[in-house]
Amino acid sequence: MVVRQKEQVREIQVSFVRRLRLEEKACAVCSQKFVGTKKSKYCGRTCQNKAFYERHGSKLRRQRREKYREETSRQ
Repeated sequence: MVVRQKEQVREIQVSFVRRLRLEEKACAVCSQKFVGTKKSKYCGRTCQNKAFYERHGSKLRRQRREKYREETSRQ
């Protein structure tokens, strides 16, 4: 006799209900295992923010530096 495990499903309400299959995945940043949809790459918002900063860090630092110089030049 074969016993099947119940499939994990997340329901998202839009104008109708979609059932998205959940898979066990590994986070792209911290390699922690989590259960998510096909598209999800990160275990949570923290890792998502870290990945964004790794991709765009130099631009964000440059903007912050320019803003600081602008503010200090006014004084």
